[in-house]
Amino acid sequence: MKIKTLVSGKLNNNTYMLCNDNDECLIIDAAAELEDIIPRVENLKVLGVILTHGHYDHFVNLEKIVKHFDIPCYITEQEYEKLSNPKANYSIVFNTIKTCKLAKEHFIFLNQPEDEFKLGEFEVKTFLTKGHTDGSICVEVNKELFTGDTKFLWSCGRTDLITGNEEDMIESLKLLEKKYKGRTFYPGHGKTGII
Repeated sequence: MKIKTLVSGKLNNNTYMLCNDNDECLIIDAAAELEDIIPRVENLKVLGVILTHGHYDHFVNLEKIVKHFDIPCYITEQEYEKLSNPKANYSIVFNTIKTCKLAKEHFIFLNQPEDEFKLGEFEVKTFLTKGHTDGSICVEVNKELFTGDTKFLWSCGRTDLITGNEEDMIESLKLLEKKYKGRTFYPGHGKTGII
């Protein structure tokens, strides 16, 4: 599997495009502009987008991506609720009001605390990692780990935002260390690291 990364926005968000040998693509987070994604997935069948959580900087281009590729978005129910709430999704902090206007049928809600499914030839596992938000997830795809804003190279996500919780974050980081110690991870912001 090949991992293509686009870095975008004021917060240097990572949008990941995972490409396999069957010419399939899966997108993780939706921060990058559609026009930047299109040439990188040319001739590939895009199967879906997974949101690690519902903060504005991670879904800013979700509507365009979902509509252009006619794909579903996978998300936890808690984070889906944030998409329509500018305070909870923190778009208000960026001096804008951003809500996602996609109809509910475009979304597939992930089972909690864990879910496991196949998208084409992608083997996907998601698991709840509360702390940054109450519905944040990490995603494993074909053995590669994507941590959203739970785990960064030298730190973890903030826990002082709406539905954030420091104790939950500590437990989530312990879970990552238990399951993935020594493994490479791909965060929502910044460079890759080792658990």
